[in-house]
Amino acid sequence: MKTKLEKLVKNQSGVTLLELTAALFVLTVGMFGVIQMYHYGLGKMHALNESALAMEAVQNEMETLRSLPFSQLSNTDSGRFVSDTSTLSSLVNAAPSVTIKDFARGPRRLKEVTVSVRWTGENGRTIEKKVTTLIGDKR
Repeated sequence: MKTKLEKLVKNQSGVTLLELTAALFVLTVGMFGVIQMYHYGLGKMHALNESALAMEAVQNEMETLRSLPFSQLSNTDSGRFVSDTSTLSSLVNAAPSVTIKDFARGPRRLKEVTVSVRWTGENGRTIEKKVTTLIGDKR
């Protein structure tokens, strides 16, 4: 005569295999999700790093231009950076640009200065960081 325990074990032997298969499926789907989120996060961190490098170069150039005498700020549509642009070498197709023009409004002599960096980002899209300010004659 079979005991109750033997009957219980015999009736549940196939269920254990099914539970194990379901658990492995859930773990596999979860791991694929974690790997995909990790890859997505790495891409976003790379884009943030590129943006930070570009903004650092733009701000550095703007401060360099502010430190120059007003008489050296000649009007230009697409001038080159005066400051060091070695940090931009890690950006793909980086194109720094400076635009200086007279600012007509206002009682003092002012120049409108725009500093920008354009580069090719992830998936071939064009990204641009730009800062515009007014620089006045300090005399």
